Amino acid sequence: MEADATQELESPCVRACRVDQGHGYCIGCWRTLTEISYWHRYDPAQKHAVLEQIETRRATHFTLT
Repeated sequence: MEADATQELESPCVRACRVDQGHGYCIGCWRTLTEISYWHRYDPAQKHAVLEQIETRRATHFTLT
């Protein structure tokens, strides 16, 4: 089932906040500092886009290691 683009999404933060300087993403939620700081300002479509990018980052990272 696909999520409704107007549905409010919770932050993907898992409270393991530390930015890895090698790839520039938080090791807990895989967001950039900009994405973290603007999350509360993003509309649902922007949040969905970030969540999709997170999945791509994770998949790419674990494929390369």
